[in-house]
Amino acid sequence: MKFVIRGDRLIEKPEETPPQATSFPAPMVSRMTSFESPVTGKTISSWRQREADMQAVGAVDPRDIPRAAKEQRQRVVERNARAAEPD
Repeated sequence: MKFVIRGDRLIEKPEETPPQATSFPAPMVSRMTSFESPVTGKTISSWRQREADMQAVGAVDPRDIPRAAKEQRQRVVERNARAAEPD
């Protein structure tokens, strides 16, 4: 049993039921369109193929780097650039 505060009153929260699976088979649809790998020339048609292709050559897509890490790296680059400036 869970309780929540609504306004200024404590009330019981209704139980959430998970969605029921249907018997209708529905495949997962990828929003990725096929493209030719710029590194190996193979056709890439799934995210797993893309990851494997990138890993095989040690490549990193900057869009895959988390925002916090990217911002931290940018601060380091700017700090180093200021340190290299003549006084």
